[in-house]
Amino acid sequence: MENKIAEVYSLMIPIIDQSILLPNVTVAEIVPFGDVAYQKEGADWFIGTLHWHGIKVPMISLDILNGGEDPQANKRSRVAVVHTINGDEEMPYIAIIVQGIPRLTHVTEPSISMVESDSLGVADKAKVQIGTIQATIPDLDKLEALIKEELAA
Repeated sequence: MENKIAEVYSLMIPIIDQSILLPNVTVAEIVPFGDVAYQKEGADWFIGTLHWHGIKVPMISLDILNGGEDPQANKRSRVAVVHTINGDEEMPYIAIIVQGIPRLTHVTEPSISMVESDSLGVADKAKVQIGTIQATIPDLDKLEALIKEELAA
C-alpha cells in the first residue's frame, strides 16, 4: 500500500508581474512591509534585513532578481517570511517582498500542470498552471545560496 499525499495546502502569493506558489508549511508569516535595515551596497535584489520577532532575516526581491521592477514602490507591498529548507541554524528564514494578500490554494495532482517556459528566472524552479492561474515555484535552495553568496561578499 502506497502512502500518497492527496493534497498540498499552498499559498498563491502575488508579486509584481506574476504569482508565486509555496506550500503553506514553508511560509512562517506574511507581515506588513516595515522595520527594514536597507543594504546600500551589493546586489540590488538583496534589499537588506527585516527585523522580525527579535531576529534579523535577509530580505530579497524576486521581482528585481528576475529583471523586473522594484516592488517597494507599491503601497500593497508585504513580506513573506519563509522557512529555509536546509536546516541552516544561521539562516532559518528568508524574507521575500510580495504584493497583496496571499490566497490559500489546495493543490492536487489533477489540479496542477507544468508549463513549458523558456523564461524561468534566476531563482525559479518551475512554472505551473492551477486552474486558470499560472504561477512560479521559487527555487528556495537557489535563493538561500544566492543570499549566502551576497552576505559573504
